[in-house]
Amino acid sequence: MGDGFVFVEILIFAMIAAFLVYRLRSVLGRRTGEERQRPNPFTARPNNQPDNVVAMPNRERPVPNAAPSPDEPVSLATALEQIKAADPSFDEKYFLQGARGAFQMIVEAFAKGDTATLRPLLSDEVYDNFARAVRERQAAGETLETRIETITDADVVEARMDGRTALVP
Repeated sequence: MGDGFVFVEILIFAMIAAFLVYRLRSVLGRRTGEERQRPNPFTARPNNQPDNVVAMPNRERPVPNAAPSPDEPVSLATALEQIKAADPSFDEKYFLQGARGAFQMIVEAFAKGDTATLRPLLSDEVYDNFARAVRERQAAGETLETRIETITDADVVEARMDGRTALVP
């Protein structure tokens, strides 16, 4: 009688394990369409190109004028097309995700007084202002606690090319 009960337990555990494996396989490894496709560096280069040759982007779509006069305002769509023409890997959605992450890192580093983390994330002028505020706060013996609950919205509202540099403030 004891051997039959052990067999039933093993059978029940095997069924539970099979169910969990089935559920995990249906969820894990599934592509959602949000993944960024990256080129495989180990595959052969097209047309046997040597390492020092950079393939030009596809020229099927017209490339907007890369250098409009500074007096002419450029629409946001045109500016984003210029950025994409200069860097085909630019994706506005991934850019905004990175901007959200950088914003959170900047706010947290400023609250902690971590100027080493702030330095590579900010322009010289902005960094100088942040570093001065951190020094003044530390000299006064004050602390700052900041917590970001959520970022509800982030949009690109302005973009432009400045020579070969893309500016998305």
